[in-house]
Amino acid sequence: MSVWPGFPPAGMTAMLIGILIAETLLAVALRNYRRTSYVIVYLIALFVFVFHVWYFLDQRTLHKYPSEFSHISYFIFSVCVIVGGRKLQAFASFCGMVTGIGFIIGGCFSPASMLTDAENGATLVISVMRHEILWLGGLMLFLNVGRFKVKDIWIPFLGIVLIVVYSLLMYHGIIYPDFAKPQGMVIVKIVYGTILGYVTGGVVPTGLRVFTIILILAMVIAAMFGFYKGNAAVNAARDRRNARIGKKRDDLELGLFPLAVYLFKRAGVFFTKRKQFTPQKVENAEEVKL
Repeated sequence: MSVWPGFPPAGMTAMLIGILIAETLLAVALRNYRRTSYVIVYLIALFVFVFHVWYFLDQRTLHKYPSEFSHISYFIFSVCVIVGGRKLQAFASFCGMVTGIGFIIGGCFSPASMLTDAENGATLVISVMRHEILWLGGLMLFLNVGRFKVKDIWIPFLGIVLIVVYSLLMYHGIIYPDFAKPQGMVIVKIVYGTILGYVTGGVVPTGLRVFTIILILAMVIAAMFGFYKGNAAVNAARDRRNARIGKKRDDLELGLFPLAVYLFKRAGVFFTKRKQFTPQKVENAEEVKL
C-alpha cells in the first residue's frame, strides 16, 4: 500500500527530477563563487554527519547497520569534507554524486516501489532528501570547489575496494553477525553479478554473471576517469575566464587538516628565533674615522 494514497508514481518521478534540476541549477549558478559553494558544501557535510551518526545509532536497536554503498557514502562524503584536504575531496565528490544520481535513476525506474516499500511518508521524505542533498554536495565539490588530479585516482579506487571488502565481511557475518538483512544487500548482488536477478526474476546464469561483473567494473573505471577529466576541463575553462577578467582563484581550504597546517605554520612563525644582529669587528679604526 502506498504511503501517500492517491499520489501517483508519475508524481514521485516528477518530484525526484524536479529536485535534481533545482539543485543542479543552483550549483551551476554558483560555479564562479568558490568560497560560497565551499561553505555550503561544508555545512551539508556537517549536517549529513550529525544526522547519520544519530540515525544509525538509533537503527542499531533494530539490528540495522550501514550496509549499502549509499549508507557508507554518507560518512565518506561528510568525513572527507570535514577533515579537508584536496585529495580527499575527489573521493567525497564521486561518492556523493554516484549515491545521489543512482537513487534518482532507481526511483525514476521504479517510483511505485518507493511509495509502497517505505515505512511511512516521513521516512520516504527523509530518504529522498538525504540522497538528493548528497548529489548537491558532490556536484558542488566537482563543479565549483575541487581541483582534482588524475594521478590521485588511486585514492577513490582504493576506497571503493575497501567498501566492497567491508560489505562482504558484513554479508558473511564476520562483522555485525546480528545484521538483520544480509541477503538484501544490493552491493553484494553487484559484486557477485546477481543484480540482474531483479530483471530475470530467477537464477542468473554463470556466463551472464561474469559478463555483468566485467561490465560494471568497466563502467566504474570509465566513470572514474571521466570524472577526473571532466573536473580538469571545468577548471581549465574557469582559469581561462579568470585570466581574461583578471580575477585570482580563491584558494580557501576548509577542514580540520587545513586548520592544523595553518596552526603549525603560525607556531613556526611564533617560535622561530629571530636572527640577532652582530656588529662586525672593525680591524682598522683609523680608516673608519677617515
